[in-house]
Order: sequence, then C-alpha cells, then structure tokens
Amino acid sequence: MKKSIFTLLLITSCLFAYAQEKTVTLLTFGGYTFKDKIDFSEGYGEIGDGFQWGAGFEVGVSDENAVELIYQRMDPTTFVQGPFGVRKYGEVGINYIMLGGTRYAPINEKIAGFATLDAGVGFLSPKETGYESVTRFAWGLRLGLRMMTSEKVGIRIFGQLMSPVQGAGGGFYFGTGGTGAGVSTYSTIYQFNLGVSLTFKLK
Repeated sequence: MKKSIFTLLLITSCLFAYAQEKTVTLLTFGGYTFKDKIDFSEGYGEIGDGFQWGAGFEVGVSDENAVELIYQRMDPTTFVQGPFGVRKYGEVGINYIMLGGTRYAPINEKIAGFATLDAGVGFLSPKETGYESVTRFAWGLRLGLRMMTSEKVGIRIFGQLMSPVQGAGGGFYFGTGGTGAGVSTYSTIYQFNLGVSLTFKLK
C-alpha cells in the first residue's frame, strides 16, 4: 500500500506541474459496485458487491477535453470454490490508480455528456494473513452526465467498468488454503459500478 501511495503522489505532482496554465478540478467518487462471478479452470469464485469510493484531479486541456488522475477503492467479501465443494471465504481490498482522458459533449450551458477511458494499476490486497498483495495492469471506462450547479461546483452521474487484467488468481489472494483446488489460474475481473461524483473547480 505504501508503494501505491508513493506512486499516486508522484503522478499527482507531475499532473499539477503540467496544469499550471490550465483548469484543475477536484473529483470525488461514491457508488455501488455489483458482484462479479469469476470462472476458473477447476472451479469458480465471486467478488461481492459493495460501496466503492475515491477521489482524484481533472486537468482541462480544452473546453471539451480533459486528463484525469484518480484513486478508487472497495473492500468486498469474496469466495473461491474448487472441486469437491470446498469453498474459502475472505475479504480483499481492491485499489485502482488510474490515468485517463475525458471527452465532454455539451448539451446546454449546464449539462454535458462525457466519456472517460482510464488505464493504470490495480492493487489487490487480501485481509487474511499469509497471502501477498498483487499488482496488475488495469483499465476502466466511464459514461455519464455532468451537471454544473454553479461556476465552481458540479455533479456527475455515471456508469463505470473497471478491470484488473489477469488479476483473479484465486490461490494468491482469495486463498484456497491447502485444499489443492487448483483455482490459482488467471482470469479477468469485470467490476460494474453506478455512481455519483461531486466536482469542485479549484482554478
């Protein structure tokens, strides 16, 4: 986790240096992430649903284009089930640090549609002792509407898909113990989220 915080601070410093002559907006995130079933070669697993939160910064490069740096996290309950009905439960922290681009499509002076494509890293951190954290490349896609309530404050509603690529090896972060269930093979997680974001223009 310390490594992820250092990475976030480093990228944030570079982003602010780039943004000296541009608009900067503080982003907040809160939303509901739906559960996701994961299939393995000899079993299956599930990442539970739950609340996802986060924050970040957006740098406007023009009236319709922006660059963002965001951090998002959730702490779902998970399970992995292998052969013979052996099932292992656990809790895992799923963290994303993402850098992306946003395109706005104005509808009127206060409302605009937007689409964001992100790429970065996903940190998968098991709460159970004895299992190491895993870092994987991740990507994300967000579609929604932005409504400006004033010159400085806005509200965004959106649907979002986040995916740590090849980051669902059951053996190394859900934990199958000594069952030999063979569920440590890679798969891909797809987390769908419906959320709301408050935005505050800083400059």
